[in-house]
Amino acid sequence: MILSGDRLSSGSTNLESMNRLSVSLLAVIVVGSVLGGVAAAGPLASSDAEPSVSVTVNSESVDDGGRVEVGPDLDITVSAAVDESATDGTALSEIVVRVEGEFRTNVDVDGTSAEETFTPDLDDGNSTVRVIVTDEAGNVNSTRFTVDRDETPPWVFLHSPYRTRPYYGISDGRANGSAVTLEGTIIEDSAVEKVRVTHDYGNGEGDTYVRRDVGHNFSIPMDLGYTRSNRTETNYFVLTAVDEFDNVRRYTFEIDVGDGAAPTVSPEHYADETTEGWVYFAGTVSDDVWVEEATVRLRPVGGWDSNRSEAPRVVNREQIASPRSYDYRGGRRSVSFNESFFMDGYGTYEFVVTVTDIANRTTTRTYEITRTKDEVDPRPEVVLDRDRTVALDRETLFVSGASLEGTTQRLVIETRDAATGETVDYERVHDDEYTDRVDFSREVGLGSGLTEVIVRATGSDGVEVAERFYVNATSLEVFVGNDMSDPWPAVAVTSLTDERPGTASSAVTVRRARGGETVSVPGHTGDLVAGTANVTLERLDVALATDGNATATVAVSERGADTLRGPPGVEAAGTVRIQHSVSGDRVDGVTLWASIDPAYLANAGLAAEELTLYRLSDGRWNALETSVVNETRETVRYRVESPGLSVFAFARSGASGPATAGDGAGAGTLVGRPTDLSAMTVTGGPGGGWTVDSLPAGGADNGTSGEGSSGGSAGEPAGEAQIFVSNVTLNRTQVAVNESVTVTATLANAGDADGSYVAGLAAIHEVDRNRTSVATRAVQVPAGGQETVEFRTAFAESGNHTVSVNGTRAGPVVVSGGGGGFLSIFSFIPVRLVGLALGGLFGLGVVLTLVRFVVRRVGGSGETGG
Repeated sequence: MILSGDRLSSGSTNLESMNRLSVSLLAVIVVGSVLGGVAAAGPLASSDAEPSVSVTVNSESVDDGGRVEVGPDLDITVSAAVDESATDGTALSEIVVRVEGEFRTNVDVDGTSAEETFTPDLDDGNSTVRVIVTDEAGNVNSTRFTVDRDETPPWVFLHSPYRTRPYYGISDGRANGSAVTLEGTIIEDSAVEKVRVTHDYGNGEGDTYVRRDVGHNFSIPMDLGYTRSNRTETNYFVLTAVDEFDNVRRYTFEIDVGDGAAPTVSPEHYADETTEGWVYFAGTVSDDVWVEEATVRLRPVGGWDSNRSEAPRVVNREQIASPRSYDYRGGRRSVSFNESFFMDGYGTYEFVVTVTDIANRTTTRTYEITRTKDEVDPRPEVVLDRDRTVALDRETLFVSGASLEGTTQRLVIETRDAATGETVDYERVHDDEYTDRVDFSREVGLGSGLTEVIVRATGSDGVEVAERFYVNATSLEVFVGNDMSDPWPAVAVTSLTDERPGTASSAVTVRRARGGETVSVPGHTGDLVAGTANVTLERLDVALATDGNATATVAVSERGADTLRGPPGVEAAGTVRIQHSVSGDRVDGVTLWASIDPAYLANAGLAAEELTLYRLSDGRWNALETSVVNETRETVRYRVESPGLSVFAFARSGASGPATAGDGAGAGTLVGRPTDLSAMTVTGGPGGGWTVDSLPAGGADNGTSGEGSSGGSAGEPAGEAQIFVSNVTLNRTQVAVNESVTVTATLANAGDADGSYVAGLAAIHEVDRNRTSVATRAVQVPAGGQETVEFRTAFAESGNHTVSVNGTRAGPVVVSGGGGGFLSIFSFIPVRLVGLALGGLFGLGVVLTLVRFVVRRVGGSGETGG
């Protein structure tokens, strides 16, 4: 049907209106739907309102991206809270824990804050953990961190005393020698808190060692016990390693100890050749586990024919280590020895050292020594037969022995009451006839208590030597306090030839004196210390406070001697001057035993009981307690107690006071300053006598000066110098023939006055066989101070040499052949300098210049000039 135009137009208008209405309704519906959806979803989320998150692992706070180390125990605590900017009424929703990107656990939470603890099962090592927190508004926050979990105990493997494999148990092992070091390495990522090692040797013996904060290596020295073949005892160990997280690994193992090497012998230096009968042999025997037994013997090489007159009569044997029960704590891996032997004839002997270890391995070493005759007839030596010398009863001693060495012209035996010094018996055994050997067996009388027995032998030079010992007549004990098995302390007294009128002198050496004990001089070396025809110092008993050595020079003077000193205002009857190296605090007391000829006293108008010994100390003469112990027609014996060593003078009782510039032989008369004999150069040797070099006029530059002249006028107290050689050193101990050696001596002045001292150098070849005086030097030493003096010398013969400065020795110097010649005089000039000079184009001129320089420096004797 065809409509008309008007109607069509009207219809179009209506359709458009309907379309507009439909669109409007649709818009309303859409807007309503959207608004309804928004209302249903709640408020919009905001990135500024995310919740807060904090995490602690085992109470240790962890930041985002942080790392924490833990042990087997693991607690992760999460604290969360809604942000303050969130819409009111917003609450937390959920906490999620993820490990290595995988979900591990979660928990629903509500409220504005929450705290939850999780214990996730993490693998050993590093794990990445993420904690996520959300709230009801859709806000989200997360924290990511790494947990390094250590559940593995430390691994240990050993390097010593044997090696084990890493990551395995410690296997049983074996060590050679009982002194081991347990060393190992610890495999552990975290810190090692401690290593504990328990050692059990059985029967409750063992030790526990703990090392803390050891890092990754440990070293524990320890002693192990020896494992015998039947394995009754072994070394059982428990080793425990603990890391910082208390992860513990424990190892148990055993170590057998074997004796892997034979014992060894290490002797100390000794002379290959000697003229002396007595010889000392020292050293050490060692083993890596235990010295079971050791001996040292002296025997002739080749077993001499028993018909030879020089043949030894005994073989000396000393046990230096006796068998005893094994004790791994006992320290028997080394044993030192120092034994004395007597060579009963001339020829070659050998020391035989035998040592056996716990495994029954035996080592034997021999060392030869030759005893030769001295060029001069040696002095006799008294040897006692200790087995046959016995007390028969309280009144009788049977003494047996022999006088050996050289020739003996006279032998006597005297016994004295030790308390009073009175002679009990005197037996002449041999007289007038010179013989190589005198055997004696004689009965002699004893005193009521302690008796001193003196056996004297006179040699071809007229000098007496003596052997002394004591007998307790009450207990019938012989050799009281005289243990001959111990040679220390060694006392040596050497007579010096003194050309000064009315003066006799000697040098005294004491080695290895013991503190708290009394040393008797001369001990077993002679019958007196020093003496003139009328005044004699028979013996010195010195109580020492400390261990050590001592040297002294003793000069005894009588009336008419230039060196006689005494208290002012009286005439001295005799002087005993002791120049020594012992400081005052080392001396606890001194006893002097002296004798004077009665006729000598009578000529001076003195009675025996009128005489007192005075000591010069701090510039004053002080009277000492002096007593007459024995008086006969031939001699008067005195016993004197003194607090120390010094200058002593016999004078009439009642004299005392300060030393003055006029102290001397006569009242107020200066007769010259006393001379210190220890400052002189001496030549010669035992058996041949000693000779004192000539002294300058007055002797003032050859000894300690300054006595009586330290300051002040006459009548004021005067100081006294006490100068001695305290040390002698060498710059070289191995040289060729004619190569130079520098000798340095230290001089010490323990007195309270300056003094002058003349130091003399002597060179000694092959144990006193050839002694040569080299040079002397005068040195000024301040009170309480020290000075050094240097000498330079060389040796023209090969062999062992020593040097001596006023009796104090140094060395030995081992001189080998092949040196010498013209160029040897350049030995103290650097080799590079000599080589450059000789290699120059003008070498001849340089050589002449060097020769001139050396001659000026060295001089004719090889010493440096002033």
